Amino acid sequence: MKNLYATAIIISLLTASPAQPTYGNDGNLKEHHFILNKLVKRLEADGLDKKYLERLFARDELSLLPETLALGLTIKEARLNYSRFLQQESVKRAVDYLTKHIKILNKVEKAFGVSAPVIVAILNVETACGNYKGSVNTFNILATQALSLEPEVYQQIRAKIPEKHRAELSEQTIKDKLKKRSARSYRELKALIKYATVNGIDPLSIHGSIEGAIGLPQFLPSNIKRHGFDGNGDGRIDLFHHHDAIASIASYLKSYKWDENSDSESKRKVLLRYNYSNYYARTVLKLSELISSQQSKGSGLNVN
Repeated sequence: MKNLYATAIIISLLTASPAQPTYGNDGNLKEHHFILNKLVKRLEADGLDKKYLERLFARDELSLLPETLALGLTIKEARLNYSRFLQQESVKRAVDYLTKHIKILNKVEKAFGVSAPVIVAILNVETACGNYKGSVNTFNILATQALSLEPEVYQQIRAKIPEKHRAELSEQTIKDKLKKRSARSYRELKALIKYATVNGIDPLSIHGSIEGAIGLPQFLPSNIKRHGFDGNGDGRIDLFHHHDAIASIASYLKSYKWDENSDSESKRKVLLRYNYSNYYARTVLKLSELISSQQSKGSGLNVN
């Protein structure tokens, strides 16, 4: 919800050749360990287990990602190609997905009052119905953003901003953007660790968007506890599982008073709570209409 398939494509293209970790256990971490220790101590003060944190932050997979964060600062909603989601190939992918998952979609629609076309439209815009869930290490990007105002990390980020975009980003603009990301990302990092601990998941194994959103519906970690729903009844909320992702989207929209009978403007306002972008909200609404139209033309849907 803080990410789009279009955004993910841009990031994946810009970072097609992964850079070596900026700080890792292979050398530079010793020089900059005090920066990470600040984060460990802050998380510990907020109630997370000290020994668990020390083991986690000593892992070889841990690294800071200033280049990825720098590229993220250059993305603007107006530059994203939302029209791709309304093209024939995209609509067909969405209808095929709806057909394949119609049983759980119908079950969720009855339970939450959110129509299948709307849920599928969100999944299609967010991750191409699960085909692209993001390739950025979630723990590492959230840690980088949480530490982005530390002088050493800030200078790394600033130096990695592509030259063609530097004129658009003044020193103050960069700091303002990072200030917002830093506060939010610390909360999300804490939520990610708690979520992973409860569900027996390695937090360093999760990958998602440049903003730290994860899974098929691209939830920020803190939203999993608030809005996530166990759609397949296995006792866990796994946003990489289609049933849980579908149910969680419906749960999220319902919590913000989604009403299938309301007008387009009211629906648009609810969708802005999912992703604060008018481009996004309008695209989801239009795509859901196209899916509904194609659905009504079909001769029936398989129940699998």
